[in-house]
Amino acid sequence: MAALVLLNDAALWRVARRTLTANQQRQIDALLHKKGRGELVPEEQQALDQLLSEYEHMVLARAQAAILLKQRGYDVSDPAILNEPVT
Repeated sequence: MAALVLLNDAALWRVARRTLTANQQRQIDALLHKKGRGELVPEEQQALDQLLSEYEHMVLARAQAAILLKQRGYDVSDPAILNEPVT
């Protein structure tokens, strides 16, 4: 996270707009659904834990990038601006 401060503005915008892939989102949804039914095997729990860890790291990086962009003078008060596609 500390390295984010070294990124230029364009790179920070990419981090701030990063999302899980569609495949990762589908995997999490499927595993959570299976867990809710009590059908998750240990290997699947490990996969879910890994995906959720990646998601948490991404969310923290997005938040830190948004803070840095704000400090650099960008208006990030509208959440929609952070949901624009990464280019």
